[in-house]
Amino acid sequence: MKQLRKPENLTSKEGAARDALLRRTLTLAVLFSALVVPFLNDGVLYTVLEYTSNDVALVALNLILRYVVVITRYACTFVSFAGVFTGVMHFGYKSFKTPALIFFIGGVLQFILFRFGSWVFCYEHGLISYRVTDVVSVSFTYFFQATFDLVKNIVLTVICSVFAGKIKDGKKDYEIPDETWIPLGFKQMIKLALFTRKNAFLKISAFSAGIQALHDILSNFFSVTLFQIITDGLPETGLDYAALLSGYALIIPFCLLGFILCSLLCLKFSYKKYHKYT
Repeated sequence: MKQLRKPENLTSKEGAARDALLRRTLTLAVLFSALVVPFLNDGVLYTVLEYTSNDVALVALNLILRYVVVITRYACTFVSFAGVFTGVMHFGYKSFKTPALIFFIGGVLQFILFRFGSWVFCYEHGLISYRVTDVVSVSFTYFFQATFDLVKNIVLTVICSVFAGKIKDGKKDYEIPDETWIPLGFKQMIKLALFTRKNAFLKISAFSAGIQALHDILSNFFSVTLFQIITDGLPETGLDYAALLSGYALIIPFCLLGFILCSLLCLKFSYKKYHKYT
């Protein structure tokens, strides 16, 4: 990769300070995307969403909120990916575990405390109506999703760590961007992030988007579709199939957008990485 600018001539103390700043930036990015925003989105906003679903006059608002919730979930997931991947690539998992650990914990809390907790709150206050047997089924669904999501996050982090190790050992023909990759403009940034083959973050972002899409399809099938088929039987009309498959329609587009977001953020974060310390 041809350098876009010469590395800064910093002292070891200045370089260490730059690294410390990047570590704080990555930690805060994952903290907000994996814990703070999901709490507001899946905890607070979900309750508002269920409240508006019972008011005919607020149908339009309810529809908008449903899209906001889903879009925010995907955005948070891929921002967290960017923070974790950047930290692992530059510092290694063993010497910088904080973002990954926050991400793991945040994923579990998101399903069990934020989403399921909000659902229980709405159920107890009569905003949603379910039989007791359905409550048990819903609780199983959230715990299943939490476990499945945790496994996915751990696997991606391990793969990223192994990939980074092979690059640093010269076993993979990729480069980990740093301050020398700062572009001359927005178009060049897009080119570096999305069309430069040797960009290690491009590959790991694309891989994570594919895994996320597969995860969401399988999770939706086993936690929602399968129960619907068992309860109501196979769809009989085209409209029934459309309703059953509607939950999958946005997975691929949102994961594609997530890939773009993740790759761009990884590159943006890496501009703060002092070249000598890479």
